[in-house]
Order: sequence, then C-alpha cells, then structure tokens
Amino acid sequence: MKHLFLALALIIVMPSFAQDKDEKKDKKEKKEKKEKLPKPDEKFFYKDATIETDDYKLYIVDAVSVGAYSKFKIKVFNKTNDYLFVKPGEFMYKSDKNTVGTVEKGFVVAPNDEGSKVVDFKGKQMQAKNFEVEVKGIYKVSAGGKVIDVPNFDLPPSKNDFTAGNFTCTLKKHDANTDKAAAKFQCAYNGDGIGIISPYKSACIMPNGTENANAKKNNGILLEKGESDDFTVIFNEIIGAGDLQKKAIKVKWNDTFKESKLMRLNDNKVEMVQDEEKKR
Repeated sequence: MKHLFLALALIIVMPSFAQDKDEKKDKKEKKEKKEKLPKPDEKFFYKDATIETDDYKLYIVDAVSVGAYSKFKIKVFNKTNDYLFVKPGEFMYKSDKNTVGTVEKGFVVAPNDEGSKVVDFKGKQMQAKNFEVEVKGIYKVSAGGKVIDVPNFDLPPSKNDFTAGNFTCTLKKHDANTDKAAAKFQCAYNGDGIGIISPYKSACIMPNGTENANAKKNNGILLEKGESDDFTVIFNEIIGAGDLQKKAIKVKWNDTFKESKLMRLNDNKVEMVQDEEKKR
C-alpha cells in the first residue's frame, strides 16, 4: 500500500515538474532571442544589387540598415532615347518584420544618361539579414512629344510672365552685364499629361540678330499636373554682337516646351543580402 501511494504521488507531481521545466525553457529561449537582437545603432551592410531591362539598368549600392532606417543609393542608366521618370516614393521595403514605403521625391533621367538618388526607408527593427526591394514607379516619357509654340521673351522684360499651352511661367530674376545675361524662370504645368521643359534648347537673339545658345546645361524637367519648377538660362557675350547690359535681347524658346504622356514600366523585385564581411 505504501508503494502504491508513492507511485500515485509521483504521477501527480511529474506533470507539474514537466510544465515547470517547459516554462523555464521557454523563458530561457525568449531571453536568448531578446539578447541576440542588434543594438539600435548597430549597422548592417548589404551586397550591391542590379536590375537590368530593355529600358534601363538600375544599381542599388551602399545599402545600410540600423534600427530606425534602411537606406541605399540607386543609380539609373537610361538605355533609351526617351526620358525616364523615377519615383522612389512608390518603392517598397519588405522583410520578415516590416513592410515600409518612403516619401522620396522623383527624379528625371535624360535620354542615354544616368541619374542617382539616396532612398531612405524609416521604421523599427530595420536590421534584417535579407530584405526585398519592390522597384515600382519607373516611367518612360516620350521625348518626341507635342512641341508648344512660345513667343520670344524680351530681356529686359516688357512683362514678367507668359502662358503657352498648359504652361504658365514667371520671370523671377534677371541680371545683365556686358559679358553675360541670366534669367531665372518658374513654370507650372496644368495639363493632363506630362510637361517637358528642356531649357538647354533655348537661345537668345542678340542685339545684332545673331542667335546665341543657352550656356546653362541641365537634364530637363518633367512636370505632372499642378507641379512647378524653376530653371535658369545664361547667355554669354559674343564679341561684336552687342553689349548684353546696354542692349535688349530676346529669349527664343525653340523646342523648350513639350507635352507628352507617362508610360509605366514593369515592376521589378530585388533581394538585398547582408554582407557580413563588411565592417559594422
């Protein structure tokens, strides 16, 4: 009978011991897992990655993550004769802990040219060993859009603004010296397509009637409905063509203003892999 009571007691107590053991094991595993979490300022570096299509080649370089953000630089080479409009604000960061977007502004890549931008995703526990970037929001804009006819603009100005098609522009600043004249314009687009402004195509008509190309180079501007931007034109002295400070000139716009359409290119994905050989 004594042995029977002892056996019954063991049967009752054993599950309790087992439960306590399991609870202790769970607590230990949770503690170890918590201890393994990286510190908020600990840096994770990643291997560079590339996406290539018929229209562009995109490089993701210098990727790094800390607790509060993950960021990298994108370099885009435009393989086409049209513009590319890259909108990082449509990119997505995805890991086993987070799905995060960004609010970065878009940028333009001129035909057969390249452009770059740092893209920053903010969140919590962003130090993932691997994460995926959904590359969305890359658009092609035909460079052969509809040319908007714009009358010549007087410098010094007879008036400070003009409207042509769906573009409205205002002269913000004008400086003229004997050897150089410069003017800064701000233009808004109010059409339903995409507005293209290529200031490098402009020229000025010098006092003696000679045409003088804009010396200020840029990659062009793309504007969606309601957007505006500014640009500067600079015309250098041509010996014998007239004093730029004392004589009036005219800005001849040529094909500076055009309207076109956005064509969304296919979305892509790229896997970013931690580079453990890089110093943290």
